Amino acid sequence: MALPVTISAPAKVNLALSVGPPEPPGMPDAGMHPIASWVTAIDLFDEITLTHKDATTLDRRWAEDAPLTSPLGWLADDDLTVRALAKLSAKVGKELTAHISVTKRIPVGGGLGGGSSDAAACLVAANRLFELNLTLADLSQIARSLGSDIPFFLDETPIPRPALVTHFGERIRRVDLEPTDLLLIFPNFGCHTGDVYRAYDQSPLTLDVQRVVALAESGKVDTNELFNDLAFPAKRYKPELQTLIGRIERITDEPIHVSGSGSTFFLAPQSVNELAAKIGQKITNVRCVKVRTLAGTERA
Repeated sequence: MALPVTISAPAKVNLALSVGPPEPPGMPDAGMHPIASWVTAIDLFDEITLTHKDATTLDRRWAEDAPLTSPLGWLADDDLTVRALAKLSAKVGKELTAHISVTKRIPVGGGLGGGSSDAAACLVAANRLFELNLTLADLSQIARSLGSDIPFFLDETPIPRPALVTHFGERIRRVDLEPTDLLLIFPNFGCHTGDVYRAYDQSPLTLDVQRVVALAESGKVDTNELFNDLAFPAKRYKPELQTLIGRIERITDEPIHVSGSGSTFFLAPQSVNELAAKIGQKITNVRCVKVRTLAGTERA
């Protein structure tokens, strides 16, 4: 019997995100929002381990060094790792069962893609565990059926390279990015993606692909140019997020950017440690964590 397989699943940050109105009824992707996003993995990881077992079981726990914890109370059958294994079983035409162990560090409801990254890692781990020899294209096809964020995390390298992600998340062009230190700020609450998109739909914007392309092709982070079309809807959905960001803007005098649908936001200052200490002295209900963008060549 094959040995257990462990895969590191990194978080992601949307450095730029443009969102278009939902596709109208009658279209193949009705209700879905086209996007253009500049995405990078960061050095904050969950760990996924798959072990042969006669029935699929799931164990989820927070790592001791997790920056923020919250209840992991959703049903096992709703977990993206379990759903990914089921989709893989359907793909190969036989039941694949395993014990799935998830050790989490990526906050839930933070806009950092933790669930999507875990699902991608589960697909890779199962492909190895069961010696399926599926291609990256095969796994990406399964990933697209599970969620629009998941394909980004599947790459030829162990850690996904930065990318320009367009259409409904399935068009991915890898790009270069200078390693950059970011300061992540975790509020003590999350944002539900569906609710943020519903808030966005009250005043949808025009998709601006070229603006995101220009930023992604620059290869470096200019904090004054970053943007996120979901930032305002996230603040509308969670007024406490707007209040918190306003307070930190006054403390730091730095541009602040929301990742994905929130609630995590980030800064890209010259001195990350100094700014983290400054925020920590004045605001006690957030956690500040220094992270670094990943180029895809690092070891997980």
